[in-house]
Amino acid sequence: MNHFSRRAAIVTLCSFAFAFAALACLNGCKGQTSTSADDETTDAQKGPAQIAVVNGETVITLDPATQTRLGLAVAALTTTTSRAQQNFPAVVLSPSDLVTARTNLLAAEAQVQKAQFAETVANKEYSRLKTLYANDQNVSQKSLEAAEGTAEADQTDVVTAQQDLNLQKSLIAQSWGDAIANWAQQDSPGFESVIDQHEALVQITLPADTSLNAPKTVAVENLDGSKTDATFVSVFPRIDPRVQGRNFLYVMASRSPAAPETNLIAQVAVGSEMKGVVVPTSAVVWSEGKAWVYQQTGASQFTRRTIATDLPLANGYFVSQGLPTGDKVVTVGAQALLSEEFLLRGASAGENDD
Repeated sequence: MNHFSRRAAIVTLCSFAFAFAALACLNGCKGQTSTSADDETTDAQKGPAQIAVVNGETVITLDPATQTRLGLAVAALTTTTSRAQQNFPAVVLSPSDLVTARTNLLAAEAQVQKAQFAETVANKEYSRLKTLYANDQNVSQKSLEAAEGTAEADQTDVVTAQQDLNLQKSLIAQSWGDAIANWAQQDSPGFESVIDQHEALVQITLPADTSLNAPKTVAVENLDGSKTDATFVSVFPRIDPRVQGRNFLYVMASRSPAAPETNLIAQVAVGSEMKGVVVPTSAVVWSEGKAWVYQQTGASQFTRRTIATDLPLANGYFVSQGLPTGDKVVTVGAQALLSEEFLLRGASAGENDD
């Protein structure tokens, strides 16, 4: 091979080497560009809100801006004690019979007063005539005997009127109990409040075979779902043929849904006290036929957890398991967070379809 051919071969070899190096460099640049694009896509998919399932529980991750947009607020759970509740039938009693009984009682009292007044007058007249008759018979014996007869008759009227009054009291006690009979007789403020329907008398029936004693207060659930505290009055002597058991009389603040003869539910505390937390009503959301709360499990994480609602309180629900004291739950914006979860689920399903 001459000098010129050897030089041409060297130039050709160098050209191939340069081309190979350039191609490798170009592929490397494309790889970096592709990797960078993939990273950008992954970051974009993360977004300001994410949803995941951890140990079978739904966990929502939200950045601060999204939390503000949803108006979320959290509060720590406080400790309380409660007892298990049992439901018993309750019925609002009509005060009309009580009004009639009170009218009869007032009439009997007036009759006693009238008879006593007549007896007093007759006794005075008899005493006066008796004195005159003793002083030289200044009045006739006939007049004296007539006055004596009148006094005795008026005394009998007093006894009869008093018996009728006692009968009216007894009738009220037999129908409503001794406490209401005393209310009616003394014209107490409680009685007037019932008559004016500012308060309502409620009959609550406990099973005959239960060992429960009538508690001092019970929670009566109204037709609109609200609850009203009712205070024990006395044993109720009436028997409801529809519900056999022990009957007790309670009084509660009257409400428009609680019309006479309305059937309600009385919630009675039973068993020993339990320790737990109060979950505010505003923290509870309903889905899939269950009650849930969003527990804050991190600065930006919220875990949806189910709770029991069989022990309602005035301001929420008593929960004895699963939510320790001091843990935080979403109390404002829980429903908005549930809606956000549904949106995230839909977006996730759409990505999976692709």
